[in-house]
This record gives sequence, C-alpha cells and structure tokens, in this order.
Amino acid sequence: MGKNKNNDFIPPKGRPSGSGREGSGLKDAFAVTDLTTDNKLADEFTEGEDLPAANVHLRHKNRNVDKGRENQSEETKS
Repeated sequence: MGKNKNNDFIPPKGRPSGSGREGSGLKDAFAVTDLTTDNKLADEFTEGEDLPAANVHLRHKNRNVDKGRENQSEETKS
C-alpha cells in the first residue's frame, strides 16, 4: 500500500480477488457447438479453403504477412 503526503495509507485500487466475479466473459473455445451452424458460418465468411469472402471487411490486407515465417523456415531446415 502506498502513502500520501500526510503519511496516510492509500487503499489499493481495482477489484479484490475474492469479489465473486470469475471468468473473462468470453465464449468458451471448447464448448460444444452445432456443426451445421459452424458450416453455415464458414460458407458465409470464407471462399475456398482459407480465403475470406468478399463481404468480410479487412483493415489491412498485408498485415502480419511474415508472421511466423522465421520459425517455419528453421523447422524445415532441421
């Protein structure tokens, strides 16, 4: 705990660990989903194997194009 100019303790900010709110509020990645729904979404937002559909907005098409290439080239050499 910190102190102010008068040597009074300043209470910590934020949520204490025992506040009763657990979890991140995100969807569970391993939750069971309906296969037909997944296929329908994949058909709507992708073209072919890995290409995004024309209706999907991309902020910058060249962003992170080289991400992970150094690791891939090292793995193929060994």
